[in-house]
Amino acid sequence: MSRFLIALCGLALTAAPAAIADEAADIAKVEASACAGTTVGQRLQEEIQSHSRRDLGWRVFVEDDHRDLERSLRISKAMEARYRWRIDAAGKIEPVSDAARQLCAPR
Repeated sequence: MSRFLIALCGLALTAAPAAIADEAADIAKVEASACAGTTVGQRLQEEIQSHSRRDLGWRVFVEDDHRDLERSLRISKAMEARYRWRIDAAGKIEPVSDAARQLCAPR
């Protein structure tokens, strides 16, 4: 029984790095995508620095046919801005949330 549990834990640990690598690659794709003459990553950095917002990092939500990637910024103690993009099965990236659309709207 203990060998079975050790083998099961070993399988669980080997699957995690691949999933983390996929998430990191998706985040890099979103950050490098075009946004109002620059990239999403640059616009988010401008937003953080110009408005003194705290970066709460990325979250990845995996669905059957797509992944949603969300970056959260703290505005105040009670408010967060959430910027969400979707990567479909074909690799197409598009903003999902109003905040992401406004971030990349022409100035």
